[in-house]
Amino acid sequence: MGARIAEQVRATSLALYEIAAAHARERGIIIADTKFEFGLDDAGELTLMDEVLTPDSSRFWPAEPMWPGSVRRF
Repeated sequence: MGARIAEQVRATSLALYEIAAAHARERGIIIADTKFEFGLDDAGELTLMDEVLTPDSSRFWPAEPMWPGSVRRF
C-alpha cells in the first residue's frame, strides 16, 4: 500500500470518525466502534467503499446510563 496511501487512509478514517462521533454525541449516542473500507479506483485514488456507520458496520451505545444508578461497563 505504501506510506502515502497508508497516511491517507489514517487521516481520512480519523476525520470521518470525528465528524460522525460529534454528530452522534449531539444526539446522545456513542459510536463504540466502526469500520471503514477503502480501495483504490482505476486512477489509483483512495476511495471509500461499502457501507459506513450503519448497525451492520458499527456499534452504537446510549451516552446516558440506561437507568438511574446503572454503571456502563466497557
